[in-house]
Amino acid sequence: MSRDSTTGTWHIDLRLVLHRGHRALDVTRAVHTATLAATRAEPSVSVRVTVTGVV
Repeated sequence: MSRDSTTGTWHIDLRLVLHRGHRALDVTRAVHTATLAATRAEPSVSVRVTVTGVV
């Protein structure tokens, strides 16, 4: 997580490892939505969710 000092935008970069049987697309969408909901008090937030592996 970092904040751009010129624009004030928060940049949140999440990296996940999934449990086998969960679809990456479904999980990343859910995490993205939940992260934006949790940070809704901030005027400008950018969220990137990346799946890095499956166990």
